Amino acid sequence: MPEPVDTPLHCPHFGRCGGCSRLDVPIGEQLLQKQQRARALLAPFLGAVDVAIAPPPRTPRHDRTTILYPVQLHARQATLGIYRAGSHVVEPIRDCRIQHRALTELGVRAGELLRALRLPVYDETTHRGLVRAFRARVMPGSNELLAGFVVTRADFSERPAMAEALWQAASGLCDDQGRALCLVGAVLNVNPDPGNALLGPPPLPLRGQTFQTDAVAGLSLRVSFTSFCQHNRHAEAILFRPALAMLGDVRGLCIVDGYGGIGAFGLRLLRAGAARVTLVESSPDACADARCNLQANGFLGGEVREQTFGSAPLPACDLLVADPPRAGLQEPGTAAVLAAAPPRVLLVSCSLESLARDLGALAAAYRIAAVRLCDLFPHTEHVEMVTLLERR
Repeated sequence: MPEPVDTPLHCPHFGRCGGCSRLDVPIGEQLLQKQQRARALLAPFLGAVDVAIAPPPRTPRHDRTTILYPVQLHARQATLGIYRAGSHVVEPIRDCRIQHRALTELGVRAGELLRALRLPVYDETTHRGLVRAFRARVMPGSNELLAGFVVTRADFSERPAMAEALWQAASGLCDDQGRALCLVGAVLNVNPDPGNALLGPPPLPLRGQTFQTDAVAGLSLRVSFTSFCQHNRHAEAILFRPALAMLGDVRGLCIVDGYGGIGAFGLRLLRAGAARVTLVESSPDACADARCNLQANGFLGGEVREQTFGSAPLPACDLLVADPPRAGLQEPGTAAVLAAAPPRVLLVSCSLESLARDLGALAAAYRIAAVRLCDLFPHTEHVEMVTLLERR
């Protein structure tokens, strides 16, 4: 447990914006409170095992590398930002202590762009309008930047003007050390479906490419606009290295990487000497990225299966890694784990409540060997937990 460090990170939006809720609490106290909450919720399953902590490498600030801003009409003007706490009302963001400074600046420029072009804003209640959201991401290892708008249709007269304006807005940005960001693409993501879901299917290029490449842990990683990757610039130190250390020697093992995404865990396991990794992922974009990443890194022992985890039997394996979304494994996922019956399971969870439910479903067959809190979401209530399970 690190010594408490005061973090007087004043933000003009704090108290209204729902992006963070603990900015006024020292980071050491935040970690202690999260650890205590994890101990309380997981107590029925812990036995003699304690909840360890993977502390951040520095006092957390400006570490979030992705923004996804909904767009709304306020005072007859396009406004984008982060939902206010407990609402679907957008708080326009001009300053932020948790996200990359360049992304905050780009969000401001994107709002100015929309207002200058007078593009109609989507209304989720009437299903009218064009622009739904704005997304941008910086890759911390390569400094590559990708940005794009989410719209309801691809054919609109202002599209060429949007492409040029977005490219100009996203150019000339730097990181905290003054190094220039490398803009690789401006994209259009079309989501015609009614409702408040933001992202749609694979994007269209406005200019440049629809993916980024990062360099981390000796790997080259391609990540498409709609594919998921961890949003914290220190994810390698906070999550991946501690998780692999929990597993120990994986040389020669056959591994299933469930909810494998672009291959974030699977590629690292192959690099550590795993004989074979079968990556199971339902997103076509992420599967395409994973296949490119296996090839780019020269891993012949990797296979990608495009399917929903739990929809088909899993191959026999020595180790199962499962990194589900916030809802957790749920019944189909836990049933798939129990049917496969691997000797060990590494469960990566971003919700304590869903983790407790999953552990309850697995408790008759598995016991906790180790559990670690990885604080990928500082200054918020959210946690990331890595739990190593051993078959009873």
